[in-house]
Amino acid sequence: MNLSIRHWLAERYIAINQIRGFSAGQLAGIAYRIVQDMEVKSLMPFDICTLVEVLELPLGIVWEEISVISQLTENLLRSLSQKKPLKRNEGTWLAFQIAYLQALQTILKQEVSLQRPWLDRASIPIQAQILKEDVGKLTLQDSQLQGLLKTLTPGKLTDTQAEQALSLVADSLLVQQINHAVIAWLVANGAEEYEAKLLTQRLANSLPGDILVVVTENAAPLAQLQKFFRLGISLSPILNAPEVGSPVGEKIDLHREHYRASLIKNLSMPLLIESFSLKDIYVPQKGLPIEESIFEQEKKPVKPVDLKIWAQQQLADLETIAMIESEPGYGKTSFCQLWAAQIAQEFYPIWMPIVIRLRDVTYGKTFTETLNSAFDVNLSTWLEQQNPPCLLLLDGLDELPPSAHGIRTKAIFIQQLLNFKSQHRHKIVLTSRSTTLQEIAPEIPLPLKRIIIQPLDVDEFKQWFQQWAKVQSLAIAQNFFTFLKQSGLFASQSRFTELSPLVRQPLMLHLLGILHRDGLLDDEVLQLAANTPKSSLLEIYHRLSRWLLGYPLIGEIKTMLLRSGSAHIHRTPEAIANLLANRHPQDLLEQMQAIALKILHSQRHQINLAGEFNPLPGFYFKIQNLESSDKSAEKTNLIEFSHIKLGEFLCAKAVTAELILLTQCQNEAYGSLTFVLDSPSSVAQHIYNLLGYGILSQEIEELAIAILRREQKHKFSFEVLFQRLLSFWRAYCQGCWLDKGIVHKALTHFHALQNPVNVEQVNAAVGLNVFLLLCACYRETKIPFCPCGNPLNLTEFNPEALSVLIARTTVLHKSAFATRIKSLAGLNLSGASLLQVMLTGVNLEQTNLSNAELIGTNLAGANLQQANLTGANLQQANLTGANLQQANFTGANLQQANLMGTNLNSANLTNACLFDAILTEADKKLAADNGALFSKESFQRLKNLPSLPPQPSHQPFLNTVKITLNTDKNWPKLPAIGVIESSEGTILPVGLYDEDVEDETVFGNDSIDDSNTD
Repeated sequence: MNLSIRHWLAERYIAINQIRGFSAGQLAGIAYRIVQDMEVKSLMPFDICTLVEVLELPLGIVWEEISVISQLTENLLRSLSQKKPLKRNEGTWLAFQIAYLQALQTILKQEVSLQRPWLDRASIPIQAQILKEDVGKLTLQDSQLQGLLKTLTPGKLTDTQAEQALSLVADSLLVQQINHAVIAWLVANGAEEYEAKLLTQRLANSLPGDILVVVTENAAPLAQLQKFFRLGISLSPILNAPEVGSPVGEKIDLHREHYRASLIKNLSMPLLIESFSLKDIYVPQKGLPIEESIFEQEKKPVKPVDLKIWAQQQLADLETIAMIESEPGYGKTSFCQLWAAQIAQEFYPIWMPIVIRLRDVTYGKTFTETLNSAFDVNLSTWLEQQNPPCLLLLDGLDELPPSAHGIRTKAIFIQQLLNFKSQHRHKIVLTSRSTTLQEIAPEIPLPLKRIIIQPLDVDEFKQWFQQWAKVQSLAIAQNFFTFLKQSGLFASQSRFTELSPLVRQPLMLHLLGILHRDGLLDDEVLQLAANTPKSSLLEIYHRLSRWLLGYPLIGEIKTMLLRSGSAHIHRTPEAIANLLANRHPQDLLEQMQAIALKILHSQRHQINLAGEFNPLPGFYFKIQNLESSDKSAEKTNLIEFSHIKLGEFLCAKAVTAELILLTQCQNEAYGSLTFVLDSPSSVAQHIYNLLGYGILSQEIEELAIAILRREQKHKFSFEVLFQRLLSFWRAYCQGCWLDKGIVHKALTHFHALQNPVNVEQVNAAVGLNVFLLLCACYRETKIPFCPCGNPLNLTEFNPEALSVLIARTTVLHKSAFATRIKSLAGLNLSGASLLQVMLTGVNLEQTNLSNAELIGTNLAGANLQQANLTGANLQQANLTGANLQQANFTGANLQQANLMGTNLNSANLTNACLFDAILTEADKKLAADNGALFSKESFQRLKNLPSLPPQPSHQPFLNTVKITLNTDKNWPKLPAIGVIESSEGTILPVGLYDEDVEDETVFGNDSIDDSNTD
């Protein structure tokens, strides 16, 4: 005879809806009465099968009742234990039911938030009159389900089976038996069978965390279960090793155990909007350790190692800080999540893992105070000596929030981190882009052990395709693999120089897999990648947007016949309809771009939005409801991108829409055409509000330019944008917009989004970003660009314009200009004053630097190929390792310049002064043979000779151009602007992936590397 809680309540006319509002005491009272009835009827704990009661019901009722039934089961456990201590198998039986109900409820909430089509099939309403009938009539009449549920009632669990369940959890016979029933329940409610298996697998991933919560909250009744979940285990003060068998009455830190459980429970989170989780598709990665000594590297070549093994080895080294580096999309955050869950489950209390996203912190007076700001509980108590040592996983050093004090605040954070490490026994692991630490605090010597995550290699590809086959289907995985192989994208020397490296990035491989399974990755993409390589990333992002929204429809519609049971794998019309909720796709796109722009402007990777708004796609955004103690307060949501790479695409779309607005025209009353933003002040305010937030990243810049390049088909003009930005730039260099107070108005906009920039930072950011866009427009149009103006027009010429900008950007960080500007190639910098400016590694190919002042300028490693340096003053300049091929130094002053490591063979050194220049004896002879002068007097006499007529520059000067839209001459050249449809962006360097790939995959005997497929 089994106990049915629902029947028990129905007999006493107690409605589940009523219980939902009961206090903890009232719930305990109901449990007490039920236990009394059990004693009368001689029922045992194994007769309680609340999980079976739930799985008999349709989803609509389960959604309403599962929480109450779970709470009642927990109260029954406590009440029974007060009557008589529970045996281990009895406690296991009840604890697993409670945990499973809680895990199932979490999965259902996740599915509801993703608006799954199977929920539509499950939510067919039950007629009102049925609800008044006998409770038993509400059960699902599914024979397979009922058969599986009978195996769970009454409960049967031996002590041996209980120990297996506690030791193996998800892999135990008990959980597998329950899983089969849950799969059948999901199928009976409308889910496809394979979809149900994926959902159940997600549930199983988090189940150890759910059980840990149940055991923690019921530590006394479940004392015999504690050791299996590393509760009641103390560390030996001598050996720092766990001691099992501590007293039952030992204190358990509820907050710490709940946090530890949350790290495991997070493993159930769906990956983007898939039916599976990160754990189900993750492939262990390799990293390349960075040796401190260059000489050691020469003696012993470094090879990639398993990332997790390397990280675990670092736990024994408390003297250093481990640093995991890579560009976004390589899996730094994914590794932290999975490793933290493993440490929490298997290594506690030797180590207590704590994951802190550095984007969430607010700077405090101490390192602990700063970390505490991103944590729900008081972290400082966990860091005390008597508590287990902590593994601090500080994720995203490159995502530290901005500060009104600029980069200095981040440098202070690094110093605080260093001080903290020296005072505590905790282990610190940082993740970041490789360049971040050098930008923030190059002067602080951190004791680092560094490793750089490597692109996927052959073995990792094999494992990934095996995982892809498990979560999709063997046919889908095989077809995807075959497409990539036959296209030559696995080849070490692929002809798709931009697309091939993307395949070796875990995130991009997953996104390409999504497109391929729905027929959106095809030969057309390959042809585009071959003809216009820089458009590859744009096309991928654009097709992902089309895949998600089914919009815009371009060209022929590719139809795909969905097989029975596989609809959940594909993006169906039902899924798109659920997302759109009767909205037009363009309206949703505009909403997404507006929010993306706010996130960009906040510089915090996230924003708080108050009030109600339409649902956003989970593919692009993560949304968290912020609880408020004030019941009357407006609802607030924390919104961030699901991944920074997907966010960059939306930001680029938003930025380009605002840039296009600068070029759009309208008809005046009498038929003349004017710009929508016509007055200089309105243009300036628009630009400050758009670009004053901080430095425009290279990724977003390249994506934005790629989008605009496509928009030329829709009457967009780079020429018009260039000239509008140029007019703004000229006035900016004269301080016009500061004088008019426009920058101060922009401050209000950024401060409202919690971006603490000040006036100087906004002004510097706008100058740098507009300069970047002008350089980009020059590369597209080849209209000559002279940043300092025309030296032949003294009223216009401002030789210090660029050097002032460089100095101004130091409020953003010390080398903001040098690290962000990659190319000044082809610009006209004739006569510019760039004294002691740092331009290391900058591309200055074919740049006109004639008569420029470059005294003390650092040009180490710069590309000066075919640059015009006629008459330039390069005294004491650092040209170490610079590319001087065919550079023209006629009449240039190179006194005391450092020319070591340069090749002067093809450089024109006619009449150039190399007095006291630093170069080898061989180069001195070569320079002398090429007409160089090594005497100051000779050079001075040459300068005093009558001036020759000025040589024509290889690039004409640019006079200020005024755009007159109401003339027949100019208007045909200024086409109207259309609507943005797509975007493209930057591709990582191919050299990073140049690895020989000679192995076979799990699919047949096909080799991944196939040079013949190019």
